[in-house]
Amino acid sequence: MGFRMHHLTRSHIMLMMANVGFSFILVFSTLLRDSGISSFQQVLFRVILAILIVLALNKCQIRIRKEDLGHFMVIGIIFSLFLLTALSAIALGCSVPVATALIHTQPLFTSVIAMISGRERVSIKKFPPILIGIIGVFIVGGIDLRNFSLANVGVPLAILAGLLYAVYLFLKRVEKGYRPLQALFNTFIFAAPFTLIFWPFLMAFIKNPLITGLTVPNYYQFFLLVLLASVSTVAPYGLLNYVKNHEVSPTAEGMVLLIDPAFSLFWAMFILGQYATSFQYFGVFLILISALMVLIS
Repeated sequence: MGFRMHHLTRSHIMLMMANVGFSFILVFSTLLRDSGISSFQQVLFRVILAILIVLALNKCQIRIRKEDLGHFMVIGIIFSLFLLTALSAIALGCSVPVATALIHTQPLFTSVIAMISGRERVSIKKFPPILIGIIGVFIVGGIDLRNFSLANVGVPLAILAGLLYAVYLFLKRVEKGYRPLQALFNTFIFAAPFTLIFWPFLMAFIKNPLITGLTVPNYYQFFLLVLLASVSTVAPYGLLNYVKNHEVSPTAEGMVLLIDPAFSLFWAMFILGQYATSFQYFGVFLILISALMVLIS
């Protein structure tokens, strides 16, 4: 029984390319956090700048039908909450590797959502690759289960981000007949105001300036924000919108996106000077094996 490589489609290639853009989030967000830009401000600037970039790329040819307003409003809210919880987890004390690992528990949520919605029949044989991949992500993240505690507020936030990531991927797959960049713009245009709406609620419960603070970015910070919006937002999420539902199942999509932490490990080493252990490289191996198992199954 040989490998059925005909499963490797254009959509799979788009997903693999998207992982590269996503993997730089760790670098840009860490540098922005260290320079004094809060997670709220990172999300707000990230979405607003992304809107301007998509407008420029799409030559302002943006449209949205009245009957689709509800769909894009919901996906915009989920997208905003996903970004806020993911970046706030780090600001609240969850280390970047651990937050990245917990966020990438999304394949488990994706599989459950796919089964409940009837989008995909997920058989028992698909769960071993998912578990292998998530174990690999935990190893890459350097999570020590002996000292793992939900008492750190950032940990449940990162897990919630993983669930929201899966919900976003599910909603993104609902076909509305829009071109990829138009669908992306429609998501961002609702995410931006809802991010602003969430700010006073964050201020009421969280006084941490690393989460809710506002400052006028200097040239260095603005350059990083532009990179975060372009390289790690428009590019990867745009590529996700080019993925064809009939070419990639929800579970396969979630699994291929597990390659992101593997890339992140290398950027953390080469750019941030955060060197990996041999055991973490073994985690990368598990991630790649699990993704391959899903692709050839």
